[in-house]
Amino acid sequence: MNKVKKAVLFLSTIALSGAMISCNSNNGGDTPTPGDDFITPPAYKEDSISFHYKRNDTKYDNWALWLWAKGGEGKEYTFNGTDAFGAIAAYPLSTFSSNTATAGLGFIVKSAGSWSAKDPDGDRFIDFSKFEKDDKNIYHVYLQTNDSNIYANSDLTLIDEITTAQFTSSTQIAVSTNTNIVSYKIYENDSVILEKTLSTPNIGFRCVLPDGKKASFENSYRVEVVFEKSGKTLSTNLSTRSLYKTTEFANDYNYDGDDLGVTYAMAGSTFKVWSPISSKVSLRIYDNGTPSSVSETLGSNSYKEYEMSKGDKGVWSTYVNLDLAGKYYTYIVTNSEYKVKEIVDPYAKSCGINGLRGMIVDFSKTNPDNWGTISAHQYDRKSLTVYETHVADITSSATWTGKPENSKTFNGAYESGTTYTTNNMTVKTGFDNIKELGVNAVQFIPIFDQANDENNKTFNWGYNPLNYNCLEGSYSSNPYDGYTRIKEFKNLVKAYNESSINIIMDVVYNHVNSAQGSNFDVLMPGYFYRYNGDGTLSNGSGCGNETASEMYMCRKFMIDSASFWAKEYKLGGFRFDLMGLHDLETMDDLTAACKAINPSICIYGEPWSGGTSTLTDSLSAKQVNGNLYKGYGQFNDQMRDALIKGGLNGTGAKGWVTNTTSINVDDSSKIQGGIRGITSITNAIKDPNKTVNYVTCHDNYTLYDRIKAAGINDESTIKKMAMLANSVVFTSQGTTFMLAGEEFLRTKQGNGNSYNASYAVNELDYGLKVKNIDMFNNYKKLIALNNRLMDYILILH
Repeated sequence: MNKVKKAVLFLSTIALSGAMISCNSNNGGDTPTPGDDFITPPAYKEDSISFHYKRNDTKYDNWALWLWAKGGEGKEYTFNGTDAFGAIAAYPLSTFSSNTATAGLGFIVKSAGSWSAKDPDGDRFIDFSKFEKDDKNIYHVYLQTNDSNIYANSDLTLIDEITTAQFTSSTQIAVSTNTNIVSYKIYENDSVILEKTLSTPNIGFRCVLPDGKKASFENSYRVEVVFEKSGKTLSTNLSTRSLYKTTEFANDYNYDGDDLGVTYAMAGSTFKVWSPISSKVSLRIYDNGTPSSVSETLGSNSYKEYEMSKGDKGVWSTYVNLDLAGKYYTYIVTNSEYKVKEIVDPYAKSCGINGLRGMIVDFSKTNPDNWGTISAHQYDRKSLTVYETHVADITSSATWTGKPENSKTFNGAYESGTTYTTNNMTVKTGFDNIKELGVNAVQFIPIFDQANDENNKTFNWGYNPLNYNCLEGSYSSNPYDGYTRIKEFKNLVKAYNESSINIIMDVVYNHVNSAQGSNFDVLMPGYFYRYNGDGTLSNGSGCGNETASEMYMCRKFMIDSASFWAKEYKLGGFRFDLMGLHDLETMDDLTAACKAINPSICIYGEPWSGGTSTLTDSLSAKQVNGNLYKGYGQFNDQMRDALIKGGLNGTGAKGWVTNTTSINVDDSSKIQGGIRGITSITNAIKDPNKTVNYVTCHDNYTLYDRIKAAGINDESTIKKMAMLANSVVFTSQGTTFMLAGEEFLRTKQGNGNSYNASYAVNELDYGLKVKNIDMFNNYKKLIALNNRLMDYILILH
């Protein structure tokens, strides 16, 4: 994913497999082994970085680097040189981003071509302000095996560094450094409020503010230290984020109101935004949702600005006595971390092109005819057959044959009457294919607003969240108009609902496209995301950041957001991406709120993370805590792996279905349990209401490609194996789940990570339906049988 690097770090959680791996790899070239004949790494005519890596065993062939610009996606890079120290990886900084030198560079030393090993475990980051270029404009970084330190030279001299600097209470400060310091100063804004020369040089210090001084969220604080050996002076901001978890902060600033965002009325609109630490917030109203920088002809930068007032609980508000329906707006925020920063309201419910301006919506203008008669069907979750698809996949193939202007859009996803004819056979395509199949729920992978260029479509799964409460404009016939996307999606929901199909929405509350500079971070720096002990962003998502669902206002946003989608768009459920990064309390409260809107709403998620999180496992909604779930469920990857060895297993691995020579007893046990609705893990989940049975999803291989990867090439055998695998799934207790196209042996040409491969790779080729019409008909029968079995079971219960 552009930011869908999703499971870059996921492989470190070996026991919980199946999340999306959405980053590229570069495995070409030979890894040099240092010896008498050294290999000179490439030289560049621009700023570059050279990683020097030393191993005691001098074996480098199976090692590589995973590198990513801050907020960017990761990629594997080989070592391309050697010297007396060890292996070298030399690359220009522009390889990673246009601002690598200022933003920083993340890295992991890892096993080449896999994630079976990291040296050592964990993410590390290069802050280029602490390094000096040589006369060839090269930043040199030295590393050694089993050592997390970053060195400046081959003598392994530590770079002077302030490792942590934070308030531990409103009056106390703790600062850590990696080498001895001799003095320090504490600044409030630009004034020194405390300074001291240490009697004995030390690694860091603790201090108490002078009498009468107390940390204020409206001021900025920084520390300046002088290092003993180098004499170097360094400074950094003092973090106040630890104060966010205090009872004092909760009492003063936790806000329970249901009116954040815009409360629209024809007579006038009220705007409210939560930002306790900000010293100034103002509102800008635009007639146009398109900045001139995006389109000189369609855009405009003219606006009217309104001052906002800070009230109770740190909520800023203003009232505009005009009918603003259809206008666009932003907030201008000033605080200790950001100066006059323009952002989109996190609560904005629609937006203009590329999500750059929020929209003020009169939702009564967005409803299709007879919308009031539509409501989500009250299906028992165990009777659901969920069909997972991407909006564009349904219509991106030439075999779809619908209106060209509807290709890859919401409109196309519910267009009826499309067929494809070949070899004297005509089959239904698109929406009619889904209806003919007989499923009763369709899960769309992300449809919220993403960090995409909406006017120049390129394929993307969509796991790069930008504006959570807005629909993605690239699926609309007019991404410049915030109303159009709403109307078209509501028409889609209505069409599916009238065909007895509920819409399930894939939500990605666990991370954002880029944390730094995001609307959440600007409004409350350090509050909405999790951080490591050294102040760097925790990366349990594998995408550079993870949200802090346990924080009161983050939890509130998730609940408010999901409730809005469930109510306004009459959804039948939610699929939670990397649900293991959310805490149990948040998931419980969110589910309860959604069930108050739709009693049978089906909520489930991936019960794992994409890397190491700072959230304690015992508090998380991970699979091991599945018995504690209240009203929601999780994917049963245990049965999936037992059937086909899917997810992150080796491509040649064989499960119960694909192994033609032997049967693994453990696999058989997991399958038997899965049929009974049991997820066979530690603290086995024995409630069918908490399990989603499946063999394939958008992550990793399609079922056809998975079987082929296991070494099965005979087409008739592949058909039988695919049918057997899903026959088990469709006759098991729990929610039934399938990937779009499995009904006619969909292939992605062996691409197991197609998050941005192309429309052609990801399309639903209805020519395969003609070729494998027997498979399609068998799936129809399976789904019909599943519905009857579940109805019978429900009657018995």
